[in-house]
Amino acid sequence: MSISISPTKLIRMGVIGLGLIAEYHIRSLHTISGVSIVAVSDLNPNRLQYIGEQLQLSASKQYPDYEALIRDPEVDAILSLTPNDVHYDIIRIALEEHKAVLAEKPLTLTWQEADQLKKLYAANPVPLLVHYKHRYGAAFQYAKQLLDEHKLGSIYNIQFRYLMDAFSPYRQHPYTWRHNLAKAGSGVVGDTASHIIDLARFLVGEFKSVAALLHTITPERPDPATGLPVKVDVEDFASFHGILGDNTVGTFITHKNAIGKRHDIEVDIYGELGSLHASLSNRENIRIVLRDSEHPDAEYETWTVPAIYDHTAYGDFVKLARGEFVDRAPLFEDGYKNQWVLEKILQSWKEDGRLVEV
Repeated sequence: MSISISPTKLIRMGVIGLGLIAEYHIRSLHTISGVSIVAVSDLNPNRLQYIGEQLQLSASKQYPDYEALIRDPEVDAILSLTPNDVHYDIIRIALEEHKAVLAEKPLTLTWQEADQLKKLYAANPVPLLVHYKHRYGAAFQYAKQLLDEHKLGSIYNIQFRYLMDAFSPYRQHPYTWRHNLAKAGSGVVGDTASHIIDLARFLVGEFKSVAALLHTITPERPDPATGLPVKVDVEDFASFHGILGDNTVGTFITHKNAIGKRHDIEVDIYGELGSLHASLSNRENIRIVLRDSEHPDAEYETWTVPAIYDHTAYGDFVKLARGEFVDRAPLFEDGYKNQWVLEKILQSWKEDGRLVEV
């Protein structure tokens, strides 16, 4: 990556996509020193004006057209928070302008788009971090350290559960672009499964095969404007399994109909020397058991996660934009490989859930 920005230079950020989640991202960016949001873009003129005024931006820096924002010479870096169907185009233009990108996951709408981007990226690379933010969970970072130290020996099985209750019937969640195949490319496969795919790759290595079972629990949701039912044409439940890393069996389940689970990722890792449990909701501790011939009856212990794991995707992106190397960051190649696994999950389900090579 040839971009190199002085560590003392302010990074001028443009934000594309100003839905409600954008306010969370903007607050997070404001915690990073040396960053200023200088431009915003959205198709919704009311949101554009509201966020623009909140940030005290002039009307000239409130862009209805994201391409104009990306090509603005006073913008150094892009935060993309859009529906999946425009991910490709935003990254393509950023590559043309040679601007750093903090890209929302999944990398693109389809595998074909990801493959085309890889060719463009190889010819003109930029600092690009795919926002697999859960990789930065402190307990998962600590689990990675312990696995790298071979505390559990060879890993036989890794199990992920990414569950929440956002789509549970009692919440009456309306129809959104995430329920639309043309806008999203898939349902929870691209939305939440992509996160645990990234974590699995981060912890134990690349996928070698996968078999999937996908399902739509709620086939219709109310239109937010009319209240009339709209057909959901993507899956809202996904389970899959496969082989990854050094012959590790991975099992995965994700959906948003889990009453009692507001938002949690749990991972259980089983190896020849012991087992480990970590979760997104408990960043302070992991649970681990280590057994050998001298300690055959050892029980699970609670280990405190070291305070050193305070990194964020935003902080790492700024480092990348300034030309620094960050080995823990999910980069373009991670997004590209993740997209290939997503493609194979969808292929498996179209082929009656058979095991397919990755």
